[in-house]
Amino acid sequence: MNTRTAALLLVAAASTLAAHDASAAITGVSGQTNWLLLPPASCTAGTLTGFNAHAWDEQQNVALTNTFVDMTNNPGNMGSPIPGLLNGSYDSHFIHFEGIPGVISAQGNVTFNGTIVGVAFVNTTLDATDPLVGAFGTVYPTTYFPRGTNTLQPSFFSINGNTIHFNLAALSSVGEVAQIRVFTQVPTPGPIALLGLGGLLAARRRR
Repeated sequence: MNTRTAALLLVAAASTLAAHDASAAITGVSGQTNWLLLPPASCTAGTLTGFNAHAWDEQQNVALTNTFVDMTNNPGNMGSPIPGLLNGSYDSHFIHFEGIPGVISAQGNVTFNGTIVGVAFVNTTLDATDPLVGAFGTVYPTTYFPRGTNTLQPSFFSINGNTIHFNLAALSSVGEVAQIRVFTQVPTPGPIALLGLGGLLAARRRR
């Protein structure tokens, strides 16, 4: 293998690693949380029910301009949110709960590979951000009033760093869907990707 071929392979490998490392990602869940590696076909009322909440990654590295969210303070909690506007590039993630009859709530944690910078949890804010950052191919309950955390049974969440703790409640008898959208910072390339770029530079110097 000549130096040029080796250099090209290093470019491809480093680019792949950097793209993977800088992608939107849930890194862990606990409690009553199902981690969906692929977004669901739908999260409208009656389509994604069960004992647990469901969490998945949506679009990544999305450029937003003056996008309103219901909470920007981190650490913070739903009881005292500070709303604000997002400007820049962000990753998006979604948490959904709709219990089956007899199941009222689900409690758990979701951790991401980027710091949480904003949360949408009011139905109108979720509606407005569905077309901006929603997962491709997933049908959301846009314009459906009983979504978000403004449910008859009280829902609650708090954030700290890159983790959100939630206790989501929804009454299936009235078609409530408890949902939260989480925006995180786009992570920077990690040490493996940087090592690959370093190898590329070394190979080029030997030519």
